[in-house]
Amino acid sequence: MSEHKFELEKKNVFESQEEEQTSSIKLIRGCPCFKVFGDEKLCVNNDSVLEIDAIEIDPSIYPFHSNKDSMEEERATDGNVCYVSIFINYPDNKVYCISQGWVLRIHGKDVPGVDLEDAMQFLSTKEISSSAEICSECLYKFILTLGDTFADLLSEKEKTDEVKKYVDKFSLMIAVKHSQTDQRMDSIGTEDDIEEGVDHFQFLRNYLVQLLEQQNYWAQFGDELEKEEVDVWIQELVRMRERLDRLEFQFYSQTLQLRDINEFNMLIKMLEYILRSSDEILILNDEIHSKIRSSKFQELTGTDERFQILGEYAEKSRTVEHNFGNILQILTKL
Repeated sequence: MSEHKFELEKKNVFESQEEEQTSSIKLIRGCPCFKVFGDEKLCVNNDSVLEIDAIEIDPSIYPFHSNKDSMEEERATDGNVCYVSIFINYPDNKVYCISQGWVLRIHGKDVPGVDLEDAMQFLSTKEISSSAEICSECLYKFILTLGDTFADLLSEKEKTDEVKKYVDKFSLMIAVKHSQTDQRMDSIGTEDDIEEGVDHFQFLRNYLVQLLEQQNYWAQFGDELEKEEVDVWIQELVRMRERLDRLEFQFYSQTLQLRDINEFNMLIKMLEYILRSSDEILILNDEIHSKIRSSKFQELTGTDERFQILGEYAEKSRTVEHNFGNILQILTKL
């Protein structure tokens, strides 16, 4: 494991510990055991089939609950009422139904809280805010595909299809966010566009073209600085920025290649390449961010306006760290 990946995981652990000091639960809208068949709304928790009266309640209305015991106050008095909302209880790593207090079980196994959190990372803003039915179905599919607990419930073909779909969609979401935070780029669209079924290749192509243009810009800028014989550390910084665009282009090219892979073992091999690219992007992004936040670089931008454009990367670098940190964690699990 690289030093950067270790530091990233250590940071995530500290953040989780900090969160648990204030709250030992996490509330989630939707439930993987909630199913809709025609006009019927059913709960299939623990492999049973119970007809329910669904009352969709946004869990944000419970802001003052911080542990499992306090959540007991929100139980419904009627055994058939379902709020279509659940919560993760960190101390026992289990998931509970808010309305009935049941532990969530699928195919005879408890749903691990960590698996549900991994699944949440794949949900887009639109999916999270959509109907509880859509959100619930997404959670169910992600848990079965990503989690080790239910790994034997899907065939290799089903896993291959689902993983391809997730990585494809997640890479588009990253491209959208990056195009929105990079001041030198035009936004390629929104998450709504992705949900509405755009042509993924054409959609991503707009971002790839801009990545190539930026890569050429930094390459030419680096050549100019070399001719001017400016300090080596400045030349290296510009070359790093060029390489970052090249690595990001490589990442998206690899995700596009997943579409043509139908064999599970080949898929895993390609995911290893994507994982490696993601790790390299994170390491390089961190190095660039550290340099442009240094006092030495701040002095440089004060005397040469050409380097202000490098300083503007600070905002995007935080987005890159967040998005590629997420995908690195998920792909490592896969």
